[in-house]
Amino acid sequence: MPVVPFCTTDPRITDPSAPLTIDTHIHVFNGSDLQIQRFFDRILAVNNPSFQGFGPILRELGRDFAPSAIEEIAELQKIEWVIRACDSAMLGQTMDSYRQAGYSKAVHGLRAALKRSRTRGVGRLLEVSAEIERQVDALPESLVEYRASRRSKLRLSPESITVSGGIDFIMRNFQFRYVNVYDYLLEYSQGKERKIDLVVAHLVDFDWPIGDGNPTPTSLSDQVRVMEQITRLTSGRVQCFAPFDPMKEVAYTLGATPSSSLEFVQDAVLNHGFIGVKLYPPMGFAPLCNANLGSEFWNQPWLPSILHRSDLGVRLDSALSKLYKWCLADGVPIMAHTSPTNGPSKSFEGLSKPKYWQAVRNYFGGIRIDFGHFGDTDLVDDKGRHARHLSDLMTAEPSSAGEFLYADSAYFVDLLSRPIELELYLTSLMRESATKGDAALAQRLMYGSDWEMLVMEGAKSEQYLLRFEAMYDVFDRDVTFGAKGKLSDRFFGINAASFLGLRARQPNRNRLDVYYGPGPKPAWMSKVDELTLMT
Repeated sequence: MPVVPFCTTDPRITDPSAPLTIDTHIHVFNGSDLQIQRFFDRILAVNNPSFQGFGPILRELGRDFAPSAIEEIAELQKIEWVIRACDSAMLGQTMDSYRQAGYSKAVHGLRAALKRSRTRGVGRLLEVSAEIERQVDALPESLVEYRASRRSKLRLSPESITVSGGIDFIMRNFQFRYVNVYDYLLEYSQGKERKIDLVVAHLVDFDWPIGDGNPTPTSLSDQVRVMEQITRLTSGRVQCFAPFDPMKEVAYTLGATPSSSLEFVQDAVLNHGFIGVKLYPPMGFAPLCNANLGSEFWNQPWLPSILHRSDLGVRLDSALSKLYKWCLADGVPIMAHTSPTNGPSKSFEGLSKPKYWQAVRNYFGGIRIDFGHFGDTDLVDDKGRHARHLSDLMTAEPSSAGEFLYADSAYFVDLLSRPIELELYLTSLMRESATKGDAALAQRLMYGSDWEMLVMEGAKSEQYLLRFEAMYDVFDRDVTFGAKGKLSDRFFGINAASFLGLRARQPNRNRLDVYYGPGPKPAWMSKVDELTLMT
């Protein structure tokens, strides 16, 4: 069905004269799309003591506190006429009412969960921390007051900042996904010269790594349905990547789950307007060469027993190889989490190392991969080590193995805390690769924010685009990076258009042209089509 443009003339989020800007890496899921309590307990709290006290509250919240996809689709159908009318004032009022309703539900839910956890907390191994209690008790009834308070009152110590970020993240998970999209577009369209033309939203699948094989309250198939609806209601301003979990694929081949992860992502890409595949190695698998790790490597007590097998590594490699073959044949891009962060086991931190991606490149030359987070979200602490190795895998020659290897800047936490040091490391990395022609990092690094996860850094996270704009204003004056054309234009849009296959006659673009049919096209397509061959 043709798409009716969604407020393409709204100057708050749209500027047809501004250069193409694509955010390659965001999330807009809510608490029914992931195992949020286990995500905090097994992932976020592992290396962050301030988050450990959220567990009891999240357990008391249960599984059904966030709007399901079915509930959201019903609401979107009710307000579709408001969205398509392009009446900014009316749409703003509608979104404000949804925001406040979600916020109120969050405040009352958190307070009730805290009260229940207090009655059960005596003698338990893990209790809610005093700082979490203080901040939950201090939550105002008004969202406007809350947003003001997160910029001032609760910024008294490093722990208070961290806890406040955790509460911000939980608040997002009470909202409709469309509300999160709307908020993102408003927050991240305050750049000096840029508005966000296209955001690439990534779904996640943690059912087997941390969910004991059980699905999320909103199934992945329903998540695809609601995100497809959002794609259409934003006229393609939001495009999505579907998650692939080789553990789930192994479980499927063993008859332990009715759903094939490979068939799921293929259906999303071929039939529902999705444009790529998301991989999350720190959840328990290397991109390749799992067979070399030994069966004891996955002997984790929290993994489902059916995955405790001597041949698990071989089966994981087989599942991943089938995915890579399909992606390579059909020109489907992959975004992979390449930072050691956000895994449930210390031993899994090395699974995203460049050596595994080198194996993928060598066996499946020409595959399209975005190294999400460019090897480490803490680029400064890592001293650019992983980023440098990943950059070395990129090659320039047509039909060469690393021709379509890219990286993104999602959750570069140093941008918010140590921007000068980050600028120095990025300068060094780009100069080192400047002589590589089209494989120069200037030609391959893409803008990404990791929005929704980035909110845990507090109110300053809203400055992410602005700060990168300021940094690239400086970079644009340096001609030693090997960029073809203006470096900032490449970083914020051109490189992503090339990686995602959005140019005319590329496989992904061909699929999208069919998907959108003869009606109006997404506004970003015009900007992509205006790119010259030189860029």
